Amino acid sequence: MKPRLSGRAVARDEPRGAEAFEQAVLLHRGGRPFQADALCAQALRANPRHHGAWHLRGLIALESGRLDEGIEWIERSLALHARQPSAHSNVGNAWLEKGDPERALGSFERALRLDPDHLPALYNRGNALRALRRFEEALASYDRALHLKGNHVAALNNRGLALAELGRSEEARASFERAVLLDPRFAPAHRNLAATLLRLGRHAQAVASCDEALRLDPADLESLIGRATALQALQRPAEALEDYERALALAPDCVLALNNSGNALAELGRPEAALARYDRALELAPGFADAWYNRGAALRELKRHEQAASSFEEALRIAPEHDAALDDLFHLRMRRCDWRDYESLGRRLHEALGTRKQLINPLTLLLLPGEPQLPLECARAYVEAHHAEALPGERRARPARRAAGRIRIAYLSADLREHPVAHLLVGALERHDRAAFEVLGVSLREAEESEIGRRVRASFDTWIEVQDRTDREVAALLREREVDIAVDLMGFTEGMRLGILAQGAAPVQVSYLGYAGTLGAAFIDYLIADEIVIPAGEEHRYGERIVRLPDCYLPHDDRRPIAAGVPSRAAAGLPEAGFVFCAFASAFKLNPPMFAAWMRLLAAVPGSVLWLRSMAHETCANLRREAAVRGVDPERVVFAPYARDMASHLARLGLADLYLDTVPYNAHSTACDALWAGVPVISCAGRSMASRTAASALNAAGLPELVTDSLEDYERRARRLAEEPGELRRLRARLAASRGSAPLFDTARHTRHLEAAYRTMHERALRGEPPLGFTVKPAAEPGERMR
Repeated sequence: MKPRLSGRAVARDEPRGAEAFEQAVLLHRGGRPFQADALCAQALRANPRHHGAWHLRGLIALESGRLDEGIEWIERSLALHARQPSAHSNVGNAWLEKGDPERALGSFERALRLDPDHLPALYNRGNALRALRRFEEALASYDRALHLKGNHVAALNNRGLALAELGRSEEARASFERAVLLDPRFAPAHRNLAATLLRLGRHAQAVASCDEALRLDPADLESLIGRATALQALQRPAEALEDYERALALAPDCVLALNNSGNALAELGRPEAALARYDRALELAPGFADAWYNRGAALRELKRHEQAASSFEEALRIAPEHDAALDDLFHLRMRRCDWRDYESLGRRLHEALGTRKQLINPLTLLLLPGEPQLPLECARAYVEAHHAEALPGERRARPARRAAGRIRIAYLSADLREHPVAHLLVGALERHDRAAFEVLGVSLREAEESEIGRRVRASFDTWIEVQDRTDREVAALLREREVDIAVDLMGFTEGMRLGILAQGAAPVQVSYLGYAGTLGAAFIDYLIADEIVIPAGEEHRYGERIVRLPDCYLPHDDRRPIAAGVPSRAAAGLPEAGFVFCAFASAFKLNPPMFAAWMRLLAAVPGSVLWLRSMAHETCANLRREAAVRGVDPERVVFAPYARDMASHLARLGLADLYLDTVPYNAHSTACDALWAGVPVISCAGRSMASRTAASALNAAGLPELVTDSLEDYERRARRLAEEPGELRRLRARLAASRGSAPLFDTARHTRHLEAAYRTMHERALRGEPPLGFTVKPAAEPGERMR
């Protein structure tokens, strides 16, 4: 039997306390934590009060993820010797990792009281303050750390994160760029730089930063999603979808990738597939307001309106300040004449604009009464949010001086087809003086094979379809073709692509016709109007310089045929007798106060009917229900059947006795249609451009007395005309006589005015002068037809 070894003998074969600790430190530094931990244990058996061993053993526990054990052992060390800045700092790191930044901050503060220049404590104090959303203090902590070590890459990165949270994106960008310059392999800085560039609207640069992050880590989920988001902003949805699919292959339940891939699918014209992605995202995250909003947009595209409204409402329930959901819910209701919450939605929209927290499509404000200055504020906020990369006017190219001397104009629109804009403008396009002007049509959609579509295409010297090109590519194309003046015919209407002009497509950029209001964009130089829609002294309500045409800013096509023979009332869906009030405006321009006035007119004029354009079944049902609520037989609201072409529509308009304009968003093309067909129009002028357009048309048609300034006056005047057929006949006779002389109907005259405006704009640009508002002098006396 062998003798037992004594404890003394064993102790002589092991390192003693101090020696064991020294060896543990070396092993820890050499990346051998388990052996280091065993030696710390030996040191503590030899000397249980060895604070260094407790600290190192706690640090090894923290590094292996045993946070509670690590905190306990380091705190034992501090109980033995409190003046250890590193120990306090390491406890703070553990509390940070456990998700308790408040306790972490206390530990870092204790470390810094002992050593104000303790670099890890300064850096991690910044992290704790950032977690507590005390960003200014976090920034100060990172700056102190960087003062001690200017090449601290992680501090530069996190400093950028704090700056980004403070809304100081340019400074954040600089901090991230410095970090990647110091350490090109530090992937988080590339990723965060990309996110900041996205916020700044620098999407192409964001793609490049994500590319670098993905080169370092191909499975970086955040960078895949970031690159896809930037590609979407660059109008490259197919490429974006590829990245989202890669992200979902790595993380099938990534809610952000599911939601955003749905957006890409929607952009690619696949709403059903998009809807499936949103539904899956909402299964995983029912409180994700953006996914509810996007789901509503997909359902609206699929014409499932009630479900779409419910999704928008759910987004607003979760996030009451969700501007897009509020805006789209209001528009959806208006397009269906569903006015159940008209007042509350309108009030919330105004409150959103008043607080400047939300971005509402400015088109919405044209439908609501309110302060005339609000549309400018709204437009500016909307454009700043969506077109952060806009090229300042002073950086746009000067117009080319050509030997031929022709001014090259490009008209940009998605509506060069069966659309009111095309019907209004085609005559002026055909009348452009080709000796002085070269006219390009830039269609944002594929050409339409309709009668008006073919006629509009033929009116241009050059026709370009750009639906498959990005905004940047279209702007480059127009610069390459040396376009002098780019004319946007869309504004904030459906299909808009202001991003083309934001890229500086032409030396002079103009808003005209398609949108009756300001675009609030620094990259739009001029807004074409007239002295009625924008009276002198109201220029401050518009972001553009105002160019006033004589007569009316609306063009008119005096070659528009009216089909021979007025159809019977029965064929038009009208009763055989009774006064016909007519309003062929789009459904979204109707509203409860306006409709109530119309119903009072029907009640006051026995046997009369309200004749409206063809609308969706649900919209018709809503309007008839509203009539019944106001005590009017729903059958007295008559909906016209679909007309096969414009000539037939103009012929049947002759069955109407009086056209009722809409307030506050006036009829534009439909008022001109009525006047061309010989039907008097009664209007109520408001305080905005959109609410004065019909007044302008009536003045140019020689019927200024049909413009009223209040809804009460409007209603009284309409009733008197219905009750005094003699006066109405005189008005119709005057209107018929004016077709050959009134400025509204003189297309050649209007075209000369428009060309005079373009010449002045172009000449200023040639001289290097900034845009300046002006009024065009009349080309000829009203009544003297120009050919």
